[in-house]
Amino acid sequence: MAVVERRRAQSGPRELAPGHGRGSWPNRALAVCVLIFLALVPVPLGSNRPVFWAITAVAVALLGAGYGAALLVNRDRLRVGFDEITLATALFITQYFYLAIQILPLSLFGSPMISVAPGSTLLMLIRTASYGMFFFLVLQVARNTSRNIFLIKAMLAIGSLHALAGLVMLRSGDTILGLKKWAYLGSATGTFVNRNSFATFLAFGCVAATGLLIDALNRTQSDVRDAESPQWRRVAIIVVAFAFMVAALVATQSRMGVVAAVCGVLVVAGYGLSASRRQTLTFAGIGIVIVGGLAAIGLLNSQGLLDRLLFTDQSWSIRFALYQQVVQLIMQRPWTGFGGGSFEIVFSLVHDLPVGVDRVWDKAHNTYLALWAELGLIGGSVPIVLWAAMAIKLHKALKTNRANWLALAVPLGVLTVGATHSLVDFSLEIQGVTYWFVAFAAMGLAQTLEPSGSGQGRATPPSRSSE
Repeated sequence: MAVVERRRAQSGPRELAPGHGRGSWPNRALAVCVLIFLALVPVPLGSNRPVFWAITAVAVALLGAGYGAALLVNRDRLRVGFDEITLATALFITQYFYLAIQILPLSLFGSPMISVAPGSTLLMLIRTASYGMFFFLVLQVARNTSRNIFLIKAMLAIGSLHALAGLVMLRSGDTILGLKKWAYLGSATGTFVNRNSFATFLAFGCVAATGLLIDALNRTQSDVRDAESPQWRRVAIIVVAFAFMVAALVATQSRMGVVAAVCGVLVVAGYGLSASRRQTLTFAGIGIVIVGGLAAIGLLNSQGLLDRLLFTDQSWSIRFALYQQVVQLIMQRPWTGFGGGSFEIVFSLVHDLPVGVDRVWDKAHNTYLALWAELGLIGGSVPIVLWAAMAIKLHKALKTNRANWLALAVPLGVLTVGATHSLVDFSLEIQGVTYWFVAFAAMGLAQTLEPSGSGQGRATPPSRSSE
């Protein structure tokens, strides 16, 4: 018994679902609500319509109000205060302020306001505010390490169901929720319209699966005699989830989606293996599973993806021409931008051949360029600085806290996926993807904060499983 207890202590905190252990019920309830929200937000076409932007904003606001009321009733307090996330808070407020400035009557450039599309800018302001609120709420439930790991597992399960649904919809008539698709025929899109957005979403799942798989393989060595910890069964479940993710990812035929997924997986694998106590066996296990799974699924589903990889010259030449024209657009208003959400309107100012003139280009296919075109070089760099600072903070925490590597490496892998795919696409401009990205980022940041003192409602060090 003593040997088992020592092994259990060495393996880190036991993962507890909300409702187990000590702690306040508002945080357990909030964790459940967060998961329900994340499960539903990709469903209505990736929530990429103004009506869904409004619905999700109201839902997040109600969730925040309900959580605040629950804390008051329970005489509890926030797990993470604004004073602990000063940089993130300052950058979020700067972003809100800049968007608000764009729709004020400043009479610049012969226009009553900076934004040439004030309605779209207002919608972007609302979306940004909802992301900030959601980020803050996830911070509260994710500071507890056991719950943080539980959230990663639950999000992998939810993502696997979306992946399976995407494959089913592709094979049973190539539909979106029973509706005939009008774009990306022959490619898996799940409940999203765009295959690349679905690919980014699936890449997040691949990152989570990789981290959990390495953790399970590592724990198998130390907990093999622990009857309460059937790690091999857990390994099998994670492998199945990973297979669904990879199969759906390949079926999207998204070239950069696959590249971004590989980048994220390598980041997590690198940190996971460096923290592993049984590196050789863990490396062999993860290698066999990933390589074997990719090979098998690739042979079955990759013909369309291979065709797209082989014939890329023309598409990339047009894409680079698009980027050159967007840069021209940026230089027309380098400091103020044209207004949040205005790209579709203002791109016509520079749109020319060889970029096709027979279609509407409502996205820059590069989130960085889109931000600079809409918000200017300074305002558009604020979110980039925020996510970069978060990645650096996660990296530093991983160097000093290897025992908690899983809760830190998975969010860093997700940040890597988002940063990589945003170079050539706009997945993080789609709400169904963005909320997941924000949730993972908040989960990572929560684990970089210093363990709190003895105050009620504060998180405990990773070695404990209490609230």
